Amino acid sequence: MAVVLVGLVLWSLLAWVGYVLVDPILGWVAASAGLLVDGGRDIATATGGKEVGTILDNLNVSGLLGQVIALLRVVLKPAIVVVWAIGALVLITAPLILRKIGRLLAARRH
Repeated sequence: MAVVLVGLVLWSLLAWVGYVLVDPILGWVAASAGLLVDGGRDIATATGGKEVGTILDNLNVSGLLGQVIALLRVVLKPAIVVVWAIGALVLITAPLILRKIGRLLAARRH
């Protein structure tokens, strides 16, 4: 039982760290993505002419990235909670399941 409790504490700590770090990491990705898109647009315009820059502006890549990051902000935190709950349930039921499997294997040997 102590192993299960230690496992639950470690699993909860890992989930909590992931939950807390979602916003800062997505903020960093959003800032970096904007810089990368602008740099790529400048390089494309310099090497391919104004037509390529116009095409990239029409694609609105930065708007798409913003929408993807906003979607991730909405989805990731609940997903972390769901994965934590599934993992906690597995940790709690693992000793019971392993005990039953051990009994079945021991009965099969005789």
